[in-house]
Amino acid sequence: MRSASRPRVSRRSLLTAGTALGLSGLVSGPAAAVPKSGDPAGGHLVLDYRPSQPTGWPEMPGKPSGTLGGHTASRDFAFNGVPHRVGLLSSVPVYQAVPADPAIAFEQTLAAAFGAHYAFRHAGGFRGRGEFRVQSYGVFATEATEAQPATTFGGGLYVVYEPDLRAGDPGIHETLRWIQVVRQSGTVENRHEVDNIGRANPFYMDGGLTSVHGTEVCNFHDTSQIAFDGRADLDEEFAAETFLTHDTGAKDRSGRGIVHVLGGIRWGWRVRRVE
Repeated sequence: MRSASRPRVSRRSLLTAGTALGLSGLVSGPAAAVPKSGDPAGGHLVLDYRPSQPTGWPEMPGKPSGTLGGHTASRDFAFNGVPHRVGLLSSVPVYQAVPADPAIAFEQTLAAAFGAHYAFRHAGGFRGRGEFRVQSYGVFATEATEAQPATTFGGGLYVVYEPDLRAGDPGIHETLRWIQVVRQSGTVENRHEVDNIGRANPFYMDGGLTSVHGTEVCNFHDTSQIAFDGRADLDEEFAAETFLTHDTGAKDRSGRGIVHVLGGIRWGWRVRRVE
């Protein structure tokens, strides 16, 4: 086990017990009341929160393949006997036609990491309505125990792409991929990067064309968490801009692969000491 003064960080992971017992049984404090449906982005987002669902992506050690499920805006928990709260950056995810958060710096970060090999061209958003069906968006926290000495907290997003073909949205195809740029800052971890697990392309691992119980879907699934057994007050923020893209397979004049950036979502969570 690592020193108590250092964090144990896992980007897309969730304790197996959280799925087996239900997150509500592992956290303290009430969940905030939130709307179950709505139209927060001029028709591009559909809020359709559901219980934990399979995603079609493989299970990895420490990370179930299912979603968090539902919509939990905040959770209270104790860390070293001090009250803390983990909450969403916004009560609902925010649709974006183009990247817009200067702190995340989506375009600059992406260009610095992959601009030598890819040309990213922004389409300016979708033409239709209801393209992103958000089925899970929330936070969670698990307090430390004798058996599990680390306090764990984080949040997750699960989205299914449903194109409005009559309006000209791109149809579902294996060349549709997601790109996510994240900014995480605080006492536990600081990073600013393309979320691609260090691969030789910018595309997110758990997203794109897959099959769920025989039905072909194009989806995105992320559950970010931090496990920490240190002694400082927690002050963390995780923010991401996540865009659906089309890897065209074509090349520009310099030989770079052309990727169309279609439309996306800004989402994230923060944890603070409760005064």
